[in-house]
Amino acid sequence: MVRPAITVVLAILCVCACPGRAAAQDAIEQPSLFVKMTAPAGTEERLPGPMALDARGPLLPSMYASLIGLQAYDGYSTNHGLKSGASESNAALGTLARHPAAVWAVKGVTTFASIYAAERLWRQHRRGQAVVLMVVSNGIMAAVAANNAAVIRRQP
Repeated sequence: MVRPAITVVLAILCVCACPGRAAAQDAIEQPSLFVKMTAPAGTEERLPGPMALDARGPLLPSMYASLIGLQAYDGYSTNHGLKSGASESNAALGTLARHPAAVWAVKGVTTFASIYAAERLWRQHRRGQAVVLMVVSNGIMAAVAANNAAVIRRQP
């Protein structure tokens, strides 16, 4: 049950973390919201490259992408299951489940809130907490997605 959801999360993480992606992004000059710092004169040979305030790498954005994908699958599978006769087991969404637009709105808000909170933690230099938040969010959504897949599979 959980294997398909874990497979999806790992596939998204692998695709988003490919090494060619960073080189392509470096080649394109894009405006940035982040301040780039330079080293003092005479220290260039000791540093591996330019120092950037936001050197997060591909891990956190990969987890953002996987969370968006898992939330989208959850919204789709919830609506599909409800149309096929399943019932919503989440008490918080129970009354909203009859309205597909409301389900998508809740999915969007919870996804945005998780990503926003992780970004705030990252920028406050609480990077470990940002990564843990996204791992937990992805884990919960992977379990929900696996449960939804199992419910849909059991339906006639």
